[in-house]
Amino acid sequence: MTRAKGKVSKAKAPVPIAEASPKKRRKGAQPAESTTLPAINKIKEQAKHQHKHAQATRKSYDGYVMRGQQWLKTHFNSGSTRQQDGESLVVAEDSDAYEDPTFREALERIPNLYSDKALALLISYKCFHEDCGVSTCDGLSAAFKKLWEESAGDTYRGKWHYSDPRQRWEGNPVCSAEVQDIIKSVRHKANSDGNERTHSIAMTKGHMDRILAWTETICPQAQKPSPSSPRTLFTRVLMNLAFSSTCWNLWTRCFELIKLKRKELTIDHYEITPVLDKYLNGESLSMKDLHTHFQVFLSNRKGWQRKVDKGVKEADLRCNRYNLYPQPDMLSCDCFFWLLLWLTFLESVHYGRPLDPEDYVFPSVSTNGVIQPHEHISHDTVQAWINEATTAAGIPRGPGDSFTTHTYRRGGAQWRWMFAPIGKRWTLARVRWWGSWAENENRNTLIRYLLDELHSYESDHSDALCPTQQEADGSLLGEHTLAKPVCTQDLQMMQECITADVAVLRSDVRRLATAFVTHSTGSEPWQQSFTPSSCPAPPLPPINSTPQPVTTYDHFFIPSAVSTRPPSGPVQSLSQITCNGTNGFRPLPEKGLLIPDVPVQRTDGSFPPRKDSWKQIIQHWLKGDPACGLHLPLRDWPGEWIRGKNKDLFATKYKQRSVIALEFLERYDGNEAAFMAAYPEADDGHTALLRAINRARRARGDILPRK
Repeated sequence: MTRAKGKVSKAKAPVPIAEASPKKRRKGAQPAESTTLPAINKIKEQAKHQHKHAQATRKSYDGYVMRGQQWLKTHFNSGSTRQQDGESLVVAEDSDAYEDPTFREALERIPNLYSDKALALLISYKCFHEDCGVSTCDGLSAAFKKLWEESAGDTYRGKWHYSDPRQRWEGNPVCSAEVQDIIKSVRHKANSDGNERTHSIAMTKGHMDRILAWTETICPQAQKPSPSSPRTLFTRVLMNLAFSSTCWNLWTRCFELIKLKRKELTIDHYEITPVLDKYLNGESLSMKDLHTHFQVFLSNRKGWQRKVDKGVKEADLRCNRYNLYPQPDMLSCDCFFWLLLWLTFLESVHYGRPLDPEDYVFPSVSTNGVIQPHEHISHDTVQAWINEATTAAGIPRGPGDSFTTHTYRRGGAQWRWMFAPIGKRWTLARVRWWGSWAENENRNTLIRYLLDELHSYESDHSDALCPTQQEADGSLLGEHTLAKPVCTQDLQMMQECITADVAVLRSDVRRLATAFVTHSTGSEPWQQSFTPSSCPAPPLPPINSTPQPVTTYDHFFIPSAVSTRPPSGPVQSLSQITCNGTNGFRPLPEKGLLIPDVPVQRTDGSFPPRKDSWKQIIQHWLKGDPACGLHLPLRDWPGEWIRGKNKDLFATKYKQRSVIALEFLERYDGNEAAFMAAYPEADDGHTALLRAINRARRARGDILPRK
């Protein structure tokens, strides 16, 4: 017999919830049982809030939204929405809207029918009542636009309107006519108030040369700095030369370069060190040396995150990696030299150790000169250096023009594409890659950087009165003028220039020979007063020559900055050698004559109060001020330095300084309390003090009135 098998009911066992794999657990994946749909939705919202916008942008937008919501609620709490006596509303229905309780919630995350009116009121209050600028208007509109766009999918995107089928308001209130009219009004107000359009000037190679020449005046090559303030000065000068030349060559934005770390530099010291030594010793670089390079990786380059989001391809692995080669013919722009010199200076003088991978290449410097290796310099510090350098170098700027941190990116790009020597200009494809502009970049960006500048150059006729016409519209940047034959007029102009230079040289030689003959009878006074160290230096070679001999800083060498001043300037010209009566031959100081203006600007760019300006005059009279170019105290100046050709330059200022100094030192014996009691006008500045002293001198009879 066969035994019948009973049917056994087998209930389906519950499917076990799979746990995350070990690999995913290592990456921080949550257990599978917690991945419910609401939990996933919460993760999605948190990820959008954290990663969709930059942290700084999100923080700024959140601040605008929070302050706007608080502003609206305070009006309802105080009851200020009610019409006051004597006021008349333009539109009656607006008065009813302000009394509606839903108006209080108009700026919340979910907009309502009054959201456009509430935002328009907020912008009007900030920009017309508090007189804020266009940036405040743009910030408010952008912040609330993002708030409402992200509140309910596609519901609050696009034109603001009422949907009859859905019986609700849709679109974004920022796109409404009410808000757009207010934004346009704010922009028109800013223009009608006379605000000038600001424009970032391109930093040309000529500007870089002039700034390098200026740094030589504040950081002279013959001065060996002491461990205190000159060390801080050398630190500031070297860091900014390295930063500006690197920014000019790599076309970086400020935030991209200030965050550069040592780990992002690939330097082979075995190859680099011999080339750097040749730089410092003034030797010429061989062809092999010119092919030595090191690599910079800009991890903070704008758009790099977008490429990573799309998936890094093999071709993208080289993006943001730049090989820097020596450029000895462009010393002011040679970031190969300045960046390596700055790193060596930083390691040897400040740290006494190699830089750690996480150390910033451009660290923050405290007020006492101490380097903070884990804090990068700020945008304001870079901007302050640009303002100081361009102003001190005498670089002109037009109305509305300014040198910003973006000026290096504009100048470097325009130089490589338009103004570099023929044969060294880059193609548009190379410019796009080097500047990290995406292939689908808005064409207006490149047009603004390059093509607009080129069109302005070729269509500009402001130089029409120049004797030598560039004819920029005849070819690309007027290149045909470099290839056309020389005409008779060009030869005549060249001859006139050479003749004028030779005449000046003959005059200087004749004057030097006269001085030599006059003093040839007395050899000892000549040897004592005219020495190689006191003789003015000859003109320095042009910027594209071989690097100059260098100056030591403990174990460091700083190359001579190239002077762009003409040979007839106060430093180089032999014609400034004068005779000092019977005391023998006396040349002008090596740095030239200078009476600094007061108050003297501090190293941080600020100025001391005007009440202290007279004290600086006393210092200049007794001790001088080598940091400002006054190497010899004013009381020791010979009479020849303020007479003759220098009379118009220094006589009046010297006389004014002497009146204040002698009144304090001789009449009041240097007693500051008595001096201030007699002349309280000193608190208003040295000009008011000078007037008060002259009044007192006239009362005493020291000054005779003119008849």
